[in-house]
Amino acid sequence: MMESIFFSAFVLIITGIGLHYIVIPPVEKSIALQVLGVLGEEEDKHPRIYAHRGGGHDAPENTLAAFRKAKDNGATGVEFDISLTKDGIAVLLHDDTVDRTTNGSGSIGDMTFHEVRELDASKHHPQSSLYEGEKIPTLEEGVQECIKLNLRMIFDVKEYDEKALAAVLDIFEKYPELYKVAVVASFYPNFIYQLRSANPKIVCALTWRPNFISYDDIVNGQPRFRIPWKMNLGKVGDYFLDWSIHSWLWYVTGVSAVLIHKDCISQEYLRMWNSRNIQVIPWTVNHPTEKQHFLKILHTPIITDSVQNCSVIMDEA
Repeated sequence: MMESIFFSAFVLIITGIGLHYIVIPPVEKSIALQVLGVLGEEEDKHPRIYAHRGGGHDAPENTLAAFRKAKDNGATGVEFDISLTKDGIAVLLHDDTVDRTTNGSGSIGDMTFHEVRELDASKHHPQSSLYEGEKIPTLEEGVQECIKLNLRMIFDVKEYDEKALAAVLDIFEKYPELYKVAVVASFYPNFIYQLRSANPKIVCALTWRPNFISYDDIVNGQPRFRIPWKMNLGKVGDYFLDWSIHSWLWYVTGVSAVLIHKDCISQEYLRMWNSRNIQVIPWTVNHPTEKQHFLKILHTPIITDSVQNCSVIMDEA
C-alpha cells in the first residue's frame, strides 16, 4: 500500500509537464451527463443518492444484500470497492484485509478466490443475524445485480496495477450497458489516466480528500507512516497531489466528475468545478442535516452510508 500511494502521488506530478501534451479528451458532455444522471431541471426533483459501499450502515457493506437493501430504500445507485484476490479475481471489498468485515483474517491479496468465498461477509455487521452467510461478491456479480435492480454504479478501484486495469476494461467489454450507467473512480490518478488511455469512452472521476497520502488527520486512527521522514514526505505529497488535482490532473485525465470529501465543499468550491463542466459528488454524507444541505440547498448528489432517511428529507417542505 505504501509503495502504491507514493507511486500515485509522485509519478504523474514529476511527469506532469509532459502529460500536458498528452491530454485525454473527456467523454462527450451529453453522454457524461446521462451517465451521471444529470437531467437539467429534473436534477433538483430527483437528486442522485448513491449508497456508499452499497449502504454499509443498512446492510453488510459491498454485498449483494446491501445493493438490494439500497434499492428498497430508494437509492439511485451504489458505490462499491474493487480489490483483487491472489489469483486475480476482482471482488468487492474495501480494506486491504478481510478482518474488519468477515469472519476471516489476512490480506485479500494473499488469499485465493476460493478462500475468500468461504468467508461470511456479514460477520461484524450490527444486523449480522439477518444476513448470516452473505458472501463477498465478484465484480461481475455486483454488476449483474445492479443491472437487474436498475441501479447506477460508481466503481471505486483500490488498486492501480495492470490486473486492476484489465478487470475494469474486461467488465465494460462484457457489459456494454455500463457505458450508460457506471462511473469509474479512484484516488490514484495514474490509474484513471491509464484506464482512459486504453478506453476513452469510460466516464471517470478522480477521488480526493485532504491528507490522503499521510493520513495524519484521522481522529482515533493511525497515520500511514510512523517513521518521521516518511511522514514528512507524505505531507509534501499531499500538498502536490492537492495542487495537481485542482489545477491540471482533472484536465489531463479528461474526467467528468470528482468525488470529494464532504467537509471540503462550499458553494464557491462547487462553482469552480462547475465552470470546468465537472460534476462534484460529495462523500460520505451521513448526518440528516448534511443530507438536507447537499440535496436541497447545494443540489448535489451524495454518497451516503445510509439511504433510509433520504426520502424523508426530500419530502420535507
